[in-house]
Amino acid sequence: LSLVHVKLDANNVRWKLNSIELEYEKNILNFPIHRWLDSNQSFNVLLNQGPIQLASIYTIIVRTGTISSSTQLDMHLALIGDGASTLPFHLNSNSNLIHSTNNHLFQSGSKNLFYISSFHSIDIGQLFHIQIWCNSIDKLPYYCESIEVINNFNDKKYFFLVNHWFGPNLEEYLSVPLINRNEESNMFTISIKTIDISKSDDEHLVLIYIEFANGKSHEEALHSSETHQIPFRKDNIDFFPVTIDNVNDNEITNVKVCFVNKSKENKTETEWNCAWIEIRDIFYQRNYVYKPSKIFISHANNKPYDYLNLEQIIDLPCSKND
Repeated sequence: LSLVHVKLDANNVRWKLNSIELEYEKNILNFPIHRWLDSNQSFNVLLNQGPIQLASIYTIIVRTGTISSSTQLDMHLALIGDGASTLPFHLNSNSNLIHSTNNHLFQSGSKNLFYISSFHSIDIGQLFHIQIWCNSIDKLPYYCESIEVINNFNDKKYFFLVNHWFGPNLEEYLSVPLINRNEESNMFTISIKTIDISKSDDEHLVLIYIEFANGKSHEEALHSSETHQIPFRKDNIDFFPVTIDNVNDNEITNVKVCFVNKSKENKTETEWNCAWIEIRDIFYQRNYVYKPSKIFISHANNKPYDYLNLEQIIDLPCSKND
């Protein structure tokens, strides 16, 4: 005896079955299962090995921001549908039921794929929400950009804009609604690395002007950093989320920047040495990196602004802290 056939003969019932033990010829045979069954659902189970493997029902894609610091993260994720929901998946488990092709999960700038076995979850229909639990084991902040869920049975894709920090003294749980990228304003993040600044006590801002392939443009004043109380200080990386309307699925064609000293009693110019500026299109997963061609000289807040066009480079330096 090496295989048993299991069927739940009932109506409107879900049953969590962990294992089956049979006494056969004075031997105890164990058939591990660890999965949910739905009404009238059946499957075969191998002795000491569990259910015969089927194709994964869901692919889950987790994208971690380049500004994220944590390198040891534990994540659980639950899918909420129109008529049912899943138990939280432990994405770090890397078992036969939840499999990832990545060895190092949730690293800065990474895209991690997880395959959820059909023996670990049912098809819960149209997705509306996801629920996320994050535990930063190394006590460093973790930033999740987005999560995409693909139903492998019908190839339907669901996009969830997370845009959230997890970690010590931060939330460890978040419920995220489904969004339609064609109907929502685009979400971008802008990271700026400062090498040095001559007057760190003054109040400064960066004006960034972004042009898109569809002819649209957007100007944003960057002054409230999510990573530092006072932005643009020596050796800091400042992080700014930006929402832009009416650009849809169009690439960035040009970026220019102006550095402004906001201090009213400003009498001398400030020199700002910027290492790089990274712009990430969260909706369409495009990444743009720019390197200024020279040191910025501040403009007074009450004078006309002179923008500097930025040179696009292929990628960030080997270390994002360089």
